[in-house]
Amino acid sequence: MSTQAIRNFITIPVLAIGLAACTSTATNPAKQYDVWYAKEAKTERDYKLDQTQCYDAHEMQPGQPVALDSLSFEGYRDCMVAKGYVLKQY
Repeated sequence: MSTQAIRNFITIPVLAIGLAACTSTATNPAKQYDVWYAKEAKTERDYKLDQTQCYDAHEMQPGQPVALDSLSFEGYRDCMVAKGYVLKQY
């Protein structure tokens, strides 16, 4: 087998796989964003205070990943709802 044939034997499948990976967007899940909206007018300071109180009450840390079906998140969500917020998901 010639050097050119071996190079083609290796190069063509590698390029085909790379191209398929770049063009396939169906397997990339859409990102979901959760946004809290206040039912009544609140300032950014009010929001941060309310959020901090709800985090602290349920032993959560801002930015820490938490499962949406966990008791901590459910308590946090209930706390925010009780303070007048609605969770919107996009």
